[in-house]
Amino acid sequence: MGRFFAWIVDRLRWLLLAAAGGGAVLVYMGWSDAERIRDIETNGIEAVASIEGATRTKRRRGGESYALTLAWRDNKGGVQTHEKVTISSTFARQIIVADQITRGTVRIKYLPDATIDSVPIVLEDAARQEDQDQFLMNLGFGLAGGGLVGSGLFFLIGRRRRNDPHHA
Repeated sequence: MGRFFAWIVDRLRWLLLAAAGGGAVLVYMGWSDAERIRDIETNGIEAVASIEGATRTKRRRGGESYALTLAWRDNKGGVQTHEKVTISSTFARQIIVADQITRGTVRIKYLPDATIDSVPIVLEDAARQEDQDQFLMNLGFGLAGGGLVGSGLFFLIGRRRRNDPHHA
């Protein structure tokens, strides 16, 4: 029984350490996306974009994600397009009914010096996107904190057992 318990403790400590690392990744992902949204909200130029299409992606473990293909005129009169402007599921349900896009345009903000990697934001959905980023960060903090504390405790348990003179 003692060996089985030791095996479980060993696996748990590494699992908790992995949770701490995964939590840190979630915090970074949420923080960086929230910063991008805030930067565009502050420094971006508002425009009306036509919705050229929408993509729904079903994930293997359940859930769906949505992205719009948008086209708009920039501040210099040129036509800009972006194919993967992510939107929340809530907003997608508002503009996509029975697999049909029910709106022709959305208000966006984009960065004037945007690179190809710079994605505009849909103004009506920005607050929901920030809420999702906040949830991701909170989940990440919980995983990272719980993982660090838990794995630290399990590493200490393992160390105490090895240093215990009665443990053979």
